[in-house]
Amino acid sequence: MVTTLHKYRTLAREAFLPDTSNKLDCIAFIILFVFVVTAPVLYGVTPAADRHAMGGGTVGPAGNMFLELFAFLLAAVTFWSRPRVRPPAIPLCAVLALALLGLFQLLPLPEELLEKAAPVNLKIYHESAEILSLFGKKASPAPRISIAPTETFGSVLIILAYVAFFLSAASLLRNRLRRRLLVTALMGTAAIQILVGVAFQSREDRLHGVFVNADHFAAYLEIALALAFGALWSEVLTSSDRAQGAVDRGERFERRFVPFVARTLLWGVIAAGVGLTRSRGGILSAAMTTLVLLAMAVSHRRVRFPWRAAAGMSAAVLAGALFVAATAGANPFLRFLERDPRDLGGDLRVTLWKTSLQAWREFPLLGSGLGTFREAFRRVQPRDLSGLIEQAHSDSLQLLVTGGVIGAALGVLAVGSLFVVLARAWRRQKHREESAFVLAGFGALLSLTLHGLVDFNLSIPPIPATLACALGGAWAAARRN
Repeated sequence: MVTTLHKYRTLAREAFLPDTSNKLDCIAFIILFVFVVTAPVLYGVTPAADRHAMGGGTVGPAGNMFLELFAFLLAAVTFWSRPRVRPPAIPLCAVLALALLGLFQLLPLPEELLEKAAPVNLKIYHESAEILSLFGKKASPAPRISIAPTETFGSVLIILAYVAFFLSAASLLRNRLRRRLLVTALMGTAAIQILVGVAFQSREDRLHGVFVNADHFAAYLEIALALAFGALWSEVLTSSDRAQGAVDRGERFERRFVPFVARTLLWGVIAAGVGLTRSRGGILSAAMTTLVLLAMAVSHRRVRFPWRAAAGMSAAVLAGALFVAATAGANPFLRFLERDPRDLGGDLRVTLWKTSLQAWREFPLLGSGLGTFREAFRRVQPRDLSGLIEQAHSDSLQLLVTGGVIGAALGVLAVGSLFVVLARAWRRQKHREESAFVLAGFGALLSLTLHGLVDFNLSIPPIPATLACALGGAWAAARRN
């Protein structure tokens, strides 16, 4: 008993206080750990008066405020604790350039410049001045690119918050035990939401956890699913080490089999959660990502006995898939058949995409201002499409409207270059557990990128914030020599 307590005390000290002289580093890690556990419920503390919008779920300024407080407090404490991180230059610069674009959109500009670069934006400010003059307002708003400066400023803050999470996680998760704790916390949070939802929700309802929209819960689970895949792959690679020192074949089997089954079951629970959300985009992106990760995993040049590893991992994924089928039933797959594909043109999302392209043509180069999709869409919204439309149901299309061609190019550069640096780091990483973590980060980014083509997951801040933490951890694992 005393030996066990001493062991756990040693592990806790290694995780939370690896450098006994650096208390701020310990505090920063605790803040990061608390955020990862509580991120999904941040939007549960928003006021009841928050508006609900067609295609937008909920708008939660209080949730944004809590998330930004977490991010900037975490970054400040991490900075003062002497951070040890060399971030990937191109992705970081691309994201910061996107934030700078938002700040540029807020600057008052000469009308001559706006007339050439953003004529519709200037027209909107002239129209606003005319309306204000009818009410006796002599001072007209200064012309800017952003047609809703408050929304753009909020978007810049939230982008900087994501950068803060990434850099902080990349610095704090340099320790293998810390990465294990964070991954366990994230997967545990996801699993608890799934189990609670299954216990208390009606089977006819789509599983949504603490999220308002089931599609967003699917996106959150996709991050956890990629990390669960990484944990399972790590077990496949390292399970032979557990058998060392075993006195007989039975003990050797137990040491290798129990952890493998436990991680397979966890992957299956999270995959079943994705299925129970009945999110078509989530299910497809999760399935495609799992296949890509499986192909990448067994092709790593440092994998010994690749066919044996491929067989073990395929068996685990197949067992998890069977668990998903037994748990979720046919409902997730029946949802794919709810709409006749020949009537695709009548789908609401297709209408939103077509109208969003019309909105982009109004602001082709510099966009309408980050975070101003609602205002831009309203100018071209068809009469037969009623309701307040706040999202394009496509992350890339929404960035195209609000950031123009320049903003969309920066977004593609940020995501594309991050794929490249993670793939290269995964290929170079010689440590088995670290390579599995980097692969998991790659998978989380891939899954949300695919899902984001048909949904607006990156507009729900807890999702990209959690992704930023996972990617920061993946980058920290990639940097381990």
